Amino acid sequence: MTESIKLKGLDLLLTYECTSRCIHCCYRAGPGGGETMSVSEVEGYLTAVAGQPLEWILLFGGEPFTCYDLLRECVALAAPLAPVLVFTNGYWATDPDTARHRLAGLQAAGLDYILFSVDAFHQAHVPLERIAVGIEAARQLGYRTIAVDNRCLSTPEADNPFNRRTRELMARLAELCDLSDVDVGRGPARPVGRAADELPFRDFYASASPRSTECPLPDYLGGDLRAPTGVEIHPGGWVNLCAGLALGNARQRPLSEILAEYDPDAHPIIRLLAQEGPPGLLRLAQRHGYASDEGYMDGCHLCYQARRFLYPHYPDHLAPLRPYHERL
Repeated sequence: MTESIKLKGLDLLLTYECTSRCIHCCYRAGPGGGETMSVSEVEGYLTAVAGQPLEWILLFGGEPFTCYDLLRECVALAAPLAPVLVFTNGYWATDPDTARHRLAGLQAAGLDYILFSVDAFHQAHVPLERIAVGIEAARQLGYRTIAVDNRCLSTPEADNPFNRRTRELMARLAELCDLSDVDVGRGPARPVGRAADELPFRDFYASASPRSTECPLPDYLGGDLRAPTGVEIHPGGWVNLCAGLALGNARQRPLSEILAEYDPDAHPIIRLLAQEGPPGLLRLAQRHGYASDEGYMDGCHLCYQARRFLYPHYPDHLAPLRPYHERL
């Protein structure tokens, strides 16, 4: 049954280019990532959702500061529609003057919410001191919301080297700058993309209680695949629910139509996930010849492994290719 999507949130993945190559990245972003949206594409997407009940627009990547001029123009285009959030690894905050200059430019365009990544994954590439410089610059400029995001292996409370390192980093960051008015969010790294290949999930899930095979949907989807409240758009035009689960391509079909004519029962992957969950997707993959005795950590990992195998059979529904295969 066709059901128009009512968006509370729109996530725009402006670029796959990144200064880092984090081992947990579900988009496989990194140096030489290449693909980046154009201003005209972003303008078209925002025009298409202008009538939606938006509560936020997220601009991220990759690393959006690698295309700073584009980022600033996108903030200016998005700010009249909804509160804008920018998600960054903070590499650009090399000194106070540079940090204030970058953030002031975005603030003048309408940005009032900056979110920094801090964890064992990102700090393998970005000095923690730069995060402190960025936070202090945003505070001096009067940003309404300054936030830090921690990605964890398993739950934030789990005891493993990655989580211990993240806790150490946060303690050190509190010594470097004032975190009293900084929002801190914590959540698990999803076993999707590069994370599924490079993170040792099995080592730290082996002793855990049996994992659920239910689909742990990202928060922005609103908890219901039949009535999602958010989408993310990738460079190249693919409109995704989760990374690599496509509703269509906005370069091939207007975004307004993709949203207005959403029919979960007509989408072979979403229909199965809504009706049977990830185990149903596994059975579909097995009918196509999938066989694996490696097991899975949870429903998210099961879904991703099945989708990665099924990609050649459903290239218009499991796209873009990037979350499934590393581009060297």
